[in-house]
Order: sequence, then structure tokens, then C-alpha cells
Amino acid sequence: MPDLHLVIDVPEPGDWHGRLDVLEALEAAGWVADEEMPLSILRHSSGAIWSVTNESGDSGLTCPNGANPDFPSDTPSVVVIAACLAAAAQR
Repeated sequence: MPDLHLVIDVPEPGDWHGRLDVLEALEAAGWVADEEMPLSILRHSSGAIWSVTNESGDSGLTCPNGANPDFPSDTPSVVVIAACLAAAAQR
């Protein structure tokens, strides 16, 4: 797997950048957008799936091992990205 270098701007307190930064980072890491919901669901060849679950920006992850962590909208993007990358690396 190639090295992944991410630059994510830290939002100011009270600002919310949505989950577009997560989407872009995961796509850069090889995740593929769902054909029917490309801005809401991304899939990895490992079987991991990340999706935005509501308009507030909450999201969830389905891991290949069956775990299903949820991320409230105030979860920092770097945490969501790290969890997704870790799930995709599971063997």
C-alpha cells in the first residue's frame, strides 16, 4: 500500500466542516464511492464500509470483523479517518 499523506485543516472552535474531508481522505486511500450515494457511502476492498448516516454529519463504519462503531458529528475527522484506515487494514 502506498504511503498516505493527509493534510486536514483544523476547524476553529464551533465550526463544522462536514464529512467531505473524510470522504476525500478515504478516496485518496483507495476507498470507492457507492454508485447510488457517492457522497454518503464509501467502500474498501477489505469489506470495510463508511457512511454518513444523517444530515447532521453523524457517520458509521462497518468493519470487516463485524464491529460497527458510530461517530457523532462532533468526532474529529482525523479520528474517523484513522478508524476507517485501521478497519481497512484488518486481515
